[in-house]
Amino acid sequence: MTLTTMLLIIILLILAMLVWAIQRIQLQNKALLQSERDVAQIRNDMIEREAGFQQQLAKDIKEAQERSNNMQRNILKGQIGEQFTPFITDFPYNPSDCRFMGEPIDYVIFQNLHECADGNVPIEDVHLIIAEVKTGNARLNQRQKIIKQAIQNGQVSFKELRIKYCEDTEDMRVQTST
Repeated sequence: MTLTTMLLIIILLILAMLVWAIQRIQLQNKALLQSERDVAQIRNDMIEREAGFQQQLAKDIKEAQERSNNMQRNILKGQIGEQFTPFITDFPYNPSDCRFMGEPIDYVIFQNLHECADGNVPIEDVHLIIAEVKTGNARLNQRQKIIKQAIQNGQVSFKELRIKYCEDTEDMRVQTST
């Protein structure tokens, strides 16, 4: 083998290595470009998802505010309705026999108390009614359930409380009659 042939082989090897290196760089550039495209696509997807999330969040907030406002309105309507119940046309008791409490129960109704006091009905027709007014799907709360059960169990009594005042000590005491 001659020097020229060897030089030619070396040059061909160098050219082959150069071509291989250029191809390798091109493949890396292509992969890098694809990665940049993927990153851009991911960014766009994230922006779209964020926009969708923001729209859904705004919608959910608006719906929650509407539910809250409706609930507040319903509570307010219920509270107003509770106080006007004795004046509804088909209310079965004399409004003057009703005493509004509001909490923990709405009314103590002294059915026929005025009629009995006026001598129009006998004492057997006088009834003490504990009443709770509800609207819609409202239910008794725990305290109201306890009161209802205590009444059903007959755990009801009448107490006369007397205030005694001592002028010497300016002290007041409560005495309970049985």
